[in-house]
Amino acid sequence: MKFKMKKQFKKVINANGRMTILGVSKISDNVIEGMKFAGTNFFVMDDFKKQVNDEIKKIIKTENLCIVNSASAGISLSVASSIYKDRIYDVNKEIPEKNEIIIPKGHNIDFGAPIENLIYLVGGKVIEAGYSNTCSKSDIEYRISDKTAALVYVVSHHCVQKNMLSLSEMIEIAKNNKIPLIVDCAAEEEIEYYASLNIDAVIFSGSKAIEGPTSGLVFGKNKELIDNLYKHTKVIGRPMKIGKENIYGLLVAIRDYKQNKNLNEKEYLSVFETNEWYESKIVYDERKIPRIRLIFNNKINAKNISNLLKTGEISVYLRDYLANQNILDIDLRNMNEEDSKYIKNQIEEIIKGEMK
Repeated sequence: MKFKMKKQFKKVINANGRMTILGVSKISDNVIEGMKFAGTNFFVMDDFKKQVNDEIKKIIKTENLCIVNSASAGISLSVASSIYKDRIYDVNKEIPEKNEIIIPKGHNIDFGAPIENLIYLVGGKVIEAGYSNTCSKSDIEYRISDKTAALVYVVSHHCVQKNMLSLSEMIEIAKNNKIPLIVDCAAEEEIEYYASLNIDAVIFSGSKAIEGPTSGLVFGKNKELIDNLYKHTKVIGRPMKIGKENIYGLLVAIRDYKQNKNLNEKEYLSVFETNEWYESKIVYDERKIPRIRLIFNNKINAKNISNLLKTGEISVYLRDYLANQNILDIDLRNMNEEDSKYIKNQIEEIIKGEMK
């Protein structure tokens, strides 16, 4: 029997980015075929996981790797491995004194879930270093003690960007003090670059830049930490289990992955030409992701436009982190030309309606 959708879901145009609240990203027909292959066959799962792991390791050029069901699971399991090592049955039952996890205060973020809760989940104790607007090498070093189990560093637009120590500085501290470093860069693009760095555990989402199914990757230089992490997937990680179809779908997505896909941002800019209501231009974030920026004049409320766009017959989500400065950004990665024209027309209709 052919599948029939019982209810028509509201269409969404995602001009916000690879956001979990919008289903993250679109997966290709090739990835769907891979998931179908895995979903319609049986495997000896340990052998299957090892084969997939080995192939992904070759593609991204890393020595150690474990597939998990999400980047969030990767955080909890990396912390569990750092605290308990291979004592997989002790999690939250016999918590060692060495359970402190140091994180820059400006990195203790809520990216849809508070990162500190993912640490507390496995018995870690969060130790914030520095302040919300500054954290230096010395701030991290000041917090290190004989109770420190790991350092955590987050690479994300959600984090405070100014006056924070660099990733290379955090790596240096970790190596000098022989403390595991866990780096969460779930939405980053440069997977081979992060695999080349001297980091114990790097965490990537499989469903964001890679455009795979719901999944995550933990890879890095610390073989013991990642081997123990795999052991933890069988106990505390059991509720975070990833299925065979998503494991294989992730492999197909990584095979097909092309960083910084060509986007015709100038063509999109021509749709959103500067006019009497806003100035438009192309901007790039620190990952070189192109966006169209609309800078509205003082007579127009950008936050109001963003909210009203969500309520239309088709919900439109723009990137409104700077709406309080009367700026809206349009992330182009999940869009097509038809989407951009629809967004432009909706913005114009809202403005005209508001100015009546």
